[in-house]
Amino acid sequence: MTKLVGKISDGVFINMATLATIKDIVARVREGAVEAGRDPAKLEIIAKVRVSLNPDRAVARSKLRQVLTFYNIADHYKDMLIASGFEPEVTAHPEPSKQADSKPPAQHMTDEYMDKLPVIPATSVKEVKERLQAFRRSGRHPSRVPYVPVSEPVIDDARRFVEAWGNA
Repeated sequence: MTKLVGKISDGVFINMATLATIKDIVARVREGAVEAGRDPAKLEIIAKVRVSLNPDRAVARSKLRQVLTFYNIADHYKDMLIASGFEPEVTAHPEPSKQADSKPPAQHMTDEYMDKLPVIPATSVKEVKERLQAFRRSGRHPSRVPYVPVSEPVIDDARRFVEAWGNA
């Protein structure tokens, strides 16, 4: 599919992929473009990296952990994560309908697992920008940085992030 993207489209939007997976996708997309006689440099390749910001990293992780839980239980993403080598992490916690203990599914997601995924639970905007460099070096063009607010009201939290981003 990704080679076909390179042959016929203007680019690709990559969601929930590790750096290694992004590099593989980028290589296949560019290979498809070359096979079709297209300039691979003209393709727009975008990777999504979710970000949360709080002076307390545990708080930043908590909201991202909730978002990531969806990917561990949604069939397509669950399969993709397993194919990316995360079967032990994905299957480490039961689906909500099969849950035997009282812990919410998000509480089963470890920091170590989160650190392997395209999320940045940061304590500063500087840290976010530094950690995004690895995604830029993965061979894709711009990143999309969906912000996951950690405090209420969420609009104020998001505004603080945007202002800090612009001032960093």
